[in-house]
Amino acid sequence: MDGVKLRQEAEAEALRNQKNRAIENTSADGLREKMELEVHQIELSMQNEELQRVGLENELSRDKYRKLYDFAPVGFFTCGINGLILEVNRTGVALFEVEKDQLLGKDFTSFVVAEHQHIFSLYCKSLWQMQIKTKQECELNLRKNDGTVFCALVEGIAEKEQENDEKNTLCFLAVKDITERKKNEEDKFSYQRMESLGILAGGIAHDFNNLLTVILGNISLFKMRSLKQEKNLDLLEEAEKACRQSTDLTLQLLTFAKGGKPLKEVISIVPLLKDTVIFAMRGSNVRYELELSDDLWMVEVDGGHIRQVVNNLVINAQQAMPNGGTVSLRCENKYLTEEEGLPLNVGPYLKITVEDHGVGIHKDQVNKIFDPYFTTKALGNGLGLATSYSIVKRHNGHIRVESEPGQGTAVSVYLPAIPGMALSEKKAIEPFLSGQGKILVMDDQASIREVIGGMLTQLGCEPAFAVDGEEAILLYREASERGEPYDAVIFDLTVPGGAGGRQALEEIIKIDPQVKAITSSGYCNDAIMTDFKKYGFKAALPKPFCLEELSRVLRNAVMDSV
Repeated sequence: MDGVKLRQEAEAEALRNQKNRAIENTSADGLREKMELEVHQIELSMQNEELQRVGLENELSRDKYRKLYDFAPVGFFTCGINGLILEVNRTGVALFEVEKDQLLGKDFTSFVVAEHQHIFSLYCKSLWQMQIKTKQECELNLRKNDGTVFCALVEGIAEKEQENDEKNTLCFLAVKDITERKKNEEDKFSYQRMESLGILAGGIAHDFNNLLTVILGNISLFKMRSLKQEKNLDLLEEAEKACRQSTDLTLQLLTFAKGGKPLKEVISIVPLLKDTVIFAMRGSNVRYELELSDDLWMVEVDGGHIRQVVNNLVINAQQAMPNGGTVSLRCENKYLTEEEGLPLNVGPYLKITVEDHGVGIHKDQVNKIFDPYFTTKALGNGLGLATSYSIVKRHNGHIRVESEPGQGTAVSVYLPAIPGMALSEKKAIEPFLSGQGKILVMDDQASIREVIGGMLTQLGCEPAFAVDGEEAILLYREASERGEPYDAVIFDLTVPGGAGGRQALEEIIKIDPQVKAITSSGYCNDAIMTDFKKYGFKAALPKPFCLEELSRVLRNAVMDSV
């Protein structure tokens, strides 16, 4: 309240008081003096009340801003020009997990890790020299009282308490723990890097599958022409088996690249388990034992995906015993009940167990082994078990791990099974398709067109060829107009610079809604390959494939549709 207004209010109050009192023998001068004295007293009283009110408001304001300061989401530090901490809020104290008096008077630099102290020194010099009101920032690794290191964003300004007083320059620092943010940024970078590698891996796998298609197709043809030459047949079967193992390598690349839905079929698991263990253990100082029941149920799985899971588990078991030992693989029929306590529906399953007697896994790490990038091996990338877990989940199965440090580890895979189907590998093989039929093959690579054409001829079919989707549409329309439609078409999905199988089929369906179309691709995890019926195809033929597989797919697409 200003002085003039205060005086006016005091005089008014004094005048009211005079009117309320009886005025007897008092002279005019005495009355004035008495009036003036009373005004002065009232004025002092009002000033005192105003000071008390302002003081209370200031105290409340200080308390409010002190709380805002203390409980701010960042640590505030006030440092002298010598780097000593003069003041710190509660958040700053909590960052280092110490008592406040353990920070006050200490050099802030002493909390900076050795390799970042030079950075902080340069940062402080720039603050002292520039002394501008605009904040400057840097990132530092700081050490807590217990030795734990965290990443911090430091923002600061420097100010002089008085003009031309260099000694009393203060530095105000805001410190925020950004460890989690940095971790998220690193994870994002890792994801982007893996995504880029995935695109590259997918391209390599596609091209490699195309090459394997030519190799495997020609081996299949030569096998058919060498049935009476047993020695040649044995060699060809070994070459064919190697091609199939190469196919699994490309499948791993594709799974790494895209994941995707499994391309399932009903199979016997026995040959898959035998071949995978033998292949994975080659050149190792570790022996293996197989315990496979004779009456194992069939399973509906993506064979390549499950082969990848078993391969990962066997290799992990092998690496757990660097000094040698024995890896055992058991497979049995298992009917699960609620008492089993597994996160699976009640019903029939195949239980595949891979067991080693190696170093084992600590209890605090067992729940982490399926996390991406988690590994206990110096040269591991932490992707093998994460990929295996993802594959098994996509098959509506489960992986269970039991381990004791120093005793070994047993990993069990549960896959839904089909009771009553326990066919041997030989019984499961269907006879070749034979007879006549016109088949249109569309692929941009001449070598693949040639080998598919040879296999179709071997099966008694008449092949025709198109380089891309446009030519396939043209040939199909011309054949339909002549009254000589094709019995089936086999279309590659991807044609660089041209229409692929999907686009071609969309137009051909307009010509012939009953077309029997088979999709084929080196990208076996493509959505069209796993959900081909949605796009109008009758079947899918992943590259590479052999004569038997071509015969089976044609049988399913052509014969079963008649």
